[in-house]
Amino acid sequence: MTDEEKFIFDLDGYIVIKDVLTQTEVDELNRIADEQFPRKQDDDLDRRTSRCTEWGQPFVDLMDHPKVVPYLIDLFGPKFRLDHDYCIFMSQGGTRGGLHGGEWGGPAARAMDHWYRYRDGQMRNGLMVVTYFGSPAAVGDGGFSCIPGSHKSNFLGNIPGDVRNYDRAAHYVRQPAVETGDALIFTEALVHGTMPWTASHERRAYLYKYSPGHSAWAINYYDTAKFPKLTAQQERLRPDVVQAEA
Repeated sequence: MTDEEKFIFDLDGYIVIKDVLTQTEVDELNRIADEQFPRKQDDDLDRRTSRCTEWGQPFVDLMDHPKVVPYLIDLFGPKFRLDHDYCIFMSQGGTRGGLHGGEWGGPAARAMDHWYRYRDGQMRNGLMVVTYFGSPAAVGDGGFSCIPGSHKSNFLGNIPGDVRNYDRAAHYVRQPAVETGDALIFTEALVHGTMPWTASHERRAYLYKYSPGHSAWAINYYDTAKFPKLTAQQERLRPDVVQAEA
């Protein structure tokens, strides 16, 4: 990460990396998704499924994309692991849920994994997310949103319910613009959510979630027998091992 990128992440709790995937790569991911996860009915406005990594090598290779791993090393340290993955597809009018997360997370959250720390020039995080975008989202389209800086807030319980549910717009809630092929990295210590989707095109987001090497968030590990062509680095990140090193 550059010095400015470190400043941005420490300030906001997330960062957008431009042009991580080429249009050709995105087209291939979306083509495979159409085959593996087709829409079953026209009014199915919100679709989500797990284990996109089982859809083929292009999805496996996203687990350690060379443009993303250096960021993860700076934000985790050298030991981290792929914890789980899924995708979110939304059509116009779709809704997914309100603002959530944050270090305290609320009474129902396993907030012990939602943390952010800075010490001696280094940032360290608990559960983190890399979202690859298979379609664009202009400001106002909806999709990923967050409260920048909330990963360091002491008053998360004071966020009003109507703001959390997107019933009232608040100046401190941001929906960043992204282009097809961008990636967005954020810490689960950040209050975040999914705004209702207003754009005429379908939202396509592929989410890969990582934990520090010593911890796990997902209840079940992957079946690594389904990944026969892992590279040496992917083997070190493979999700049936708690200790992994990039």
